[in-house]
Amino acid sequence: MMKSNKRVLGWLRSRAISVSILFLLCFALVPFFAVSTAFAATKTVPAGDVATLRSYLASAQPGDIIEVSGTYNISNGTLSTSVSGTNGNYITLRGTGGGATFNFTASAGNSAVYIKHNYYKLENLTINSNSNSNKGLLIEASHGYVTNVTVKNTLAEGFKIRKNSQYWLFENCSSQYTGQSGKFGEGFYVGDADQNWTTAPNADQSGYITFLNCSAIQMKNDGFDFKEGTHDIKVIGATIDFQNTIPESSVGNSGLFIRANNVQVINTTIKNNAGPGQGIRANKMTASDNNSYGSNLEMKALTGINLTGSLIYSSFTNNTLYTDYTTTNVAGGLYASGSKTATSASPSSFVEKTWSGEGGGTYSSSTTPTPANLALNKTASASTEWSTTYAAGKAVDGTTSTRWASASGTNAGQWLRVDLGSSQTYSKVIIKETDFANITSFKLQSSNDGTTFTDITSGTTIGSSKTVTFSPVTSRYIRLYVVSASDEANVNEFEVYAN
Repeated sequence: MMKSNKRVLGWLRSRAISVSILFLLCFALVPFFAVSTAFAATKTVPAGDVATLRSYLASAQPGDIIEVSGTYNISNGTLSTSVSGTNGNYITLRGTGGGATFNFTASAGNSAVYIKHNYYKLENLTINSNSNSNKGLLIEASHGYVTNVTVKNTLAEGFKIRKNSQYWLFENCSSQYTGQSGKFGEGFYVGDADQNWTTAPNADQSGYITFLNCSAIQMKNDGFDFKEGTHDIKVIGATIDFQNTIPESSVGNSGLFIRANNVQVINTTIKNNAGPGQGIRANKMTASDNNSYGSNLEMKALTGINLTGSLIYSSFTNNTLYTDYTTTNVAGGLYASGSKTATSASPSSFVEKTWSGEGGGTYSSSTTPTPANLALNKTASASTEWSTTYAAGKAVDGTTSTRWASASGTNAGQWLRVDLGSSQTYSKVIIKETDFANITSFKLQSSNDGTTFTDITSGTTIGSSKTVTFSPVTSRYIRLYVVSASDEANVNEFEVYAN
């Protein structure tokens, strides 16, 4: 009996030890299984599904790619971020195919799209405020890339970057028809005027920003505005075109208005300003923090065309104007009355600013060569033509002052075909509807015989200029096929590029 009891006790002890070990293991494993781990993913938002788009932005994780396409009619306020990405794991909002349009149909308040978290990429998007927001794209965050993004029809600024936002590269972006309220219509605005500093009494020190191949079209204020406190900004390959309008602001009426420190304006064209403003106006000032702002401005390969005012006014004491500038029909001459004269320098002595971070590379040397437009002056034909004045060839003649228009009463099903002359490889098309933006959806198609066509990609509205990129295609013929249109198709220019 004693031996039997000992055996039972031994068995119980061994079971107790086993249970204890199992109990401890359960607690040890809880941290591994109780907390779920989120992984980066590519999420596709159905065309027009605003609710899903908002949901994906709200639940985004570092590294996520949110793909959008087609048109999203947004009537319920600002589209904004909720989560930050991380270094090397940006959150990407990407238009696919011909890109995506965010079309605001009701008030969005201060901004249509609001980036308030770090490490974001925006690609291939059109933000059409339709006069339903003050700003088109508002950025109050650091570290990001904005590529092929167009903002248009805002009440005030197109792109606004402020609250110490740093390290951004804006590439192939366009701001169009800003300032519909009649004032504050800058195309690209960095920082805030000192009376509006949200960081007061400290200056808004937004900086380390590059604008590469961007455009500001028919704005009611300055094309670019860099406020006191901002710093280290490059504008490279920009086009600022007032389109012969007079800016409504009596103060903000120049191509670039600069109070920032350490600015380079490179290979940039300011044109068609019927108002009294200058191509570049650089104003040194002492702000409310008793610091002086406005120094170190370099202007290289600067071009002024059809300006009522002068090319330059500056109160900076340290300007450099490289001798590769050009002026054509600039009524006010090189310098405005009262302007300080810049130091003249040889283009060979120019050194582009760099920094460690987004936008800090060297770009100016790669933007100087003009890429070949494969469609320029090539043979073009169309489904119909309004008249010989609006023949197909007008869309490939190199000027937006002419256009192809389809016959009266036509819309969907019209097409414009270009014979490239021989088999060519291309991956970028630029379409310009500067007079009548009637096309609401389209396809790009390729063909080797000019008869049988294969779809390349599709897109929605075009506007004054739309860049469409895609995987390289090799063909002799390329066609723009109009899927839908509100009226006759009109194309001012149809351009085709190798990349």
